Amino acid sequence: MNGRTLLSLPLALLLGGLLASCTSNGTAYNPPGGHTLTYKHMYLSDDSSPGHIYVYDLPVTSSSSPVATLTTPVTEPAMLFVDAKGRLFVGTYSGTTLPVYKLPLTASSSALFNLTSSQSSPASIAEDAAGNVYVADETGSGGYIDAYNGPVNAAASPSYTISNNGVGSSGLEYPYDIAVAPNGDIYASDSNDINQFTPPFSSASVPSASVTPNQDNYGLRVDSQNRVFVADATTDGVIDVYTQPFPASGNNLRSFGLTAGSTDYGMAFDGSGNLWTVDSNGVVWEIKAPITASSTATQVLTGTNGYGIAFGP
Repeated sequence: MNGRTLLSLPLALLLGGLLASCTSNGTAYNPPGGHTLTYKHMYLSDDSSPGHIYVYDLPVTSSSSPVATLTTPVTEPAMLFVDAKGRLFVGTYSGTTLPVYKLPLTASSSALFNLTSSQSSPASIAEDAAGNVYVADETGSGGYIDAYNGPVNAAASPSYTISNNGVGSSGLEYPYDIAVAPNGDIYASDSNDINQFTPPFSSASVPSASVTPNQDNYGLRVDSQNRVFVADATTDGVIDVYTQPFPASGNNLRSFGLTAGSTDYGMAFDGSGNLWTVDSNGVVWEIKAPITASSTATQVLTGTNGYGIAFGP
């Protein structure tokens, strides 16, 4: 297996079926608004100061190394998001500036424009089918979701902000990641909860459902079946999977483990619906689609400084 390590991923129950809408290599998986992108690169962020984004050619193998490295204008770059137009949005743990780049990225790329957050830790970004952009900010002990009415094509400030008041079991506290499901719902993972928001959205929005499975729920992604995948930092190397309808308790929880002694951070689907994650040991893992009870995790890269991960042109 080209030197890769395979780990068993036992599931308590069958997750069920093939992933819907998985397409051939190089075609975007579940892109916003049904658009199709050609995926040619994997992007990893390094949340150090100064920060970097590493560019890898696809396919990524155990012998891959970055073909380009961009030193970012923001320190501590966090989660990465590629939208339907092939633009890379870069979250940050330091400052209010969110740079947006046209892909592919090179070592000399400059931002197309910058979004300005209402708070100082806009760590993660998502976009819906209409081009509205949502940014989760984990400032202090509070938590915020900035919304930018779209389509967003230039520098902008939030159109409105969802605050932590009355959100979830303990408020929207330290939201680490955010994702828009195919049905338009928003999911936000934070230090205590996973919150579901149902449109229409406004500054007064509160969750339509919330679960409190574990603490420190980092990377979050939703697949084409509206299954919610959350990297759980409480139990090392575990990704929790929720089926729909989103439960009011943890009784629909499915868990499978990756690397013992590590925390899983960013997650992303590639062009074939395979799920990738980066852990705190600098290991990049791949779980091939269709994800079922017999799935295995493949250790693809070691020794990276990765935190956020995304695939795109």
